[in-house]
Amino acid sequence: MTSALTALVTDAYGATGGIAQFNRHLLDALADDERLDARALGLAGDRHAPAPRGLDWSIPAPGSKLRYGAAVVRASLVKRPGIVLAGHAHLGSLAHPIAALARAPVWTTTHGIEVWRRGPVLARGELFCEGRTLDDALLGRSALITTVSRYTRSRLLAWCPIAPENVEVLPNTIDRERYQPRPRSPELEARLGLEGAKVLLTVGRLSPQDDYKGHDRVIPLLPELERRVGKVRYVVAGSGADRGRLERLAREAGALDQVVFAGHVKDEELPAFYCLADVFVMPSTGEGFGIVYLEAMACGCPVVAGNCDGSVDALADGELGKLVSPFDSAELTEALAATLREGRSHTEPIRGVERFDLVHFRNKVHALVGRLLELQR
Repeated sequence: MTSALTALVTDAYGATGGIAQFNRHLLDALADDERLDARALGLAGDRHAPAPRGLDWSIPAPGSKLRYGAAVVRASLVKRPGIVLAGHAHLGSLAHPIAALARAPVWTTTHGIEVWRRGPVLARGELFCEGRTLDDALLGRSALITTVSRYTRSRLLAWCPIAPENVEVLPNTIDRERYQPRPRSPELEARLGLEGAKVLLTVGRLSPQDDYKGHDRVIPLLPELERRVGKVRYVVAGSGADRGRLERLAREAGALDQVVFAGHVKDEELPAFYCLADVFVMPSTGEGFGIVYLEAMACGCPVVAGNCDGSVDALADGELGKLVSPFDSAELTEALAATLREGRSHTEPIRGVERFDLVHFRNKVHALVGRLLELQR
């Protein structure tokens, strides 16, 4: 006998971004669990994007929160859920009422800054930007909360009235069949003008709300790096309104010719960018985890990251890459220069990244499902 699970997510199949990717991996794992009759409703994405067998996937009202809520209520009345999954803290005010009607436990997945403190926050380019007072109040009533890192777990527990044993870490995962080492692409190298250069890479949105990623901490270091290790180019992959500010900063630092703004990079081309880079750098101060670190390491690219947010989990406390203070430019410069001198492999991933393989993620998801199913007995 199967239990019905209803998952409410912002986006998944046919969408881009770290949360959408996490949701795809999570929903894939739920669809693969024979104990579940899994259904998921997305708020945004491509209605025609394929979903896995075993999952009833729909986007009932693209972009409309009001019509989406009505569709969720109708779906829950047609098929009473045994488990309700809220794929974002901002979906709690919808997930908890339908779970209460069905007398079902709620599993809430969290990702980072949206739950680092109580009260109104800007959701960094996500689909919700209003304050979340009601969502805050309901979050602590979840039977299970998962966070992508220990850092986010500790920040959440500092204010949320929930028993610590009900908050589990479920880190991001990586598909290593897709992300794997390959030789540097001569075509991409020529297109970006990187011949003969050592390449730094950052991948992420260039929005003012995402300035915590640290592009502006890397750009002023480029002239000094070039003096130390030879020709250096910094590839900034991503688009957004913050590009103008970063271009001005590069000009002021005398590094405009060293920064290559690559714009938006399609998902299918991302592995080639990671294989092109000599080091992936993101000295972040607000990352919930940072799936881009896993993508880079799976492609064999060394990583330099900040040591004061969820990046620490992605780099396994420094075992998989270099962790530095994002506020110490000298330390960051030394780490980048040393990594560029050490070189990288184009045939082997970073040793240890396999701990984030899909199989481990799916096993953890199935164990969490078993825990929730026990509550129904």
